[in-house]
Amino acid sequence: MALFDGPPLHDFPDRAFRGLLKNQANLQEILAAAAPKQADSLDCSQAVLLDRGFVLEDWRERESDLLFRIPLRAAQPGRAALVCILLEHQSAGDDVMPLRLFVYGALYWEREWKAWQDRHAYAEPLRLSPLMPLVFHTGVTPWKHHRNLSALIAAPPFFEEFAPQWPPVFFDLAERLPDHLLDAPGPWLQALAIVRAEKEESPTFLRVFQEVLRRLEPLQDGDPVRWRDIMWFVLSWAVRRRPTPDRQALIPLVEAIPLEQRHRQEIVTMSQTTQKTWEEECAEREADIQSKSEARGQLLAHQAILRSLLEQRFQTVPAAIEQRIAMVADLQRLQAAIRQVWQVEKPEDLQF
Repeated sequence: MALFDGPPLHDFPDRAFRGLLKNQANLQEILAAAAPKQADSLDCSQAVLLDRGFVLEDWRERESDLLFRIPLRAAQPGRAALVCILLEHQSAGDDVMPLRLFVYGALYWEREWKAWQDRHAYAEPLRLSPLMPLVFHTGVTPWKHHRNLSALIAAPPFFEEFAPQWPPVFFDLAERLPDHLLDAPGPWLQALAIVRAEKEESPTFLRVFQEVLRRLEPLQDGDPVRWRDIMWFVLSWAVRRRPTPDRQALIPLVEAIPLEQRHRQEIVTMSQTTQKTWEEECAEREADIQSKSEARGQLLAHQAILRSLLEQRFQTVPAAIEQRIAMVADLQRLQAAIRQVWQVEKPEDLQF
């Protein structure tokens, strides 16, 4: 079953990256690229995505962060590692990232500690799961913010030995050139060349776009579901992140790629659907903006009518009532207050 029935809409980058990382093969590619020494020990085919509230109940509103419990291979049967992936797309970065990773890990280990206290066998020692913190940074510029926990601790030199490091593994897309990504060993890494080329001039971006589609072709028959998800990502990124002339050039470019006819036609159809969906979303957003603007206009008009009627009835409107009127965002409440103006003895008697 495909992750995307259509291109991801709102909050596109985070939703797209999060959705694609739920695919075990894509997860394996990122781990192998970011932490090759550890990746071979992780059986991503059995990876389990943990609920966001599993460790931290409110999750600090970080919906883009992902926690995976991944079994270790035969060397340690029955054991698993926690892989915590922080998705960072914004170029501004996040200075508190090391602390957030540390909190996730500490709370996960605390759960294991409590579980051990509740039901461990006699003389069985506490053994905590290994934890791999990984930052998947897809911003335009390289990560220039804190990379370990000690950087956040304001300690004099004689206290530095007590400051934990907790350095995460980094996959920083801005440090990888588009052509290097195109030569990567897996289709998901190759598709990320589109993201890396986002700010390039049109000839460069469109060349990378063509090359990504060409290199993804073998996946189309081998794993069509994964291919479709990655292709939605590539096409959606081109449609949503590039100027109009580049969007208009996509279908002619697809038709010029030396692909099998049936493969090419499926991509053309997906391109047309992606652009149509994008246009529909833009129209919906414009309609929503227009609707909100009209609603705001009606609200302001009713507030003005209520103040005017109060001035007619009582000559002046107390400041507290003026403030209450300005804070009302419900049109029906304002209409009810307008109907009361000629029935109350003083402005403060208005019920709204």
